Amino acid sequence: MFGVVVCPRCHRAKGVALSKKTTTCSCGFEIPVLPSRITARVGTERELIDAVRRASAELAGGLAEYERVLQPRKKKRIGDVHARVAALAMKAGDRAHRVRAAAIELSNELEVFSVADLRVVLSALGILDVDESLDELLRANVVYEPREGYYRAVTPVP
Repeated sequence: MFGVVVCPRCHRAKGVALSKKTTTCSCGFEIPVLPSRITARVGTERELIDAVRRASAELAGGLAEYERVLQPRKKKRIGDVHARVAALAMKAGDRAHRVRAAAIELSNELEVFSVADLRVVLSALGILDVDESLDELLRANVVYEPREGYYRAVTPVP
């Protein structure tokens, strides 16, 4: 069993094993463990690290800031679907790979996409011959046409 005690001289948090009678602070003061006020009790040393950090932040008056920093950041996502797909497809290699990546990402985002959707994305990639690109995708079995005028990427079976 481990705990967090606060040094009465320098007011720093310190992690200790509760089975010990005393511990020495980094300022040199010897702290008796049992009569001291134990601010947190934890079971493992890994939990003790976080408990000491939390106690130190609380003593410094920045516990809310510490907890805010610990929260995972939300990824900023591009609002427009077409711009998001174009940004992902732009990372692919040559022209054929960019067209294929655009079709796959459009299917991931929209399930089925139209020629107009593909035209917007390919024009953002600098590819102007949309009909030829769509024919290449259909011939290579990358996409299929579940309904008239709408396309979907073929998902590979593992």
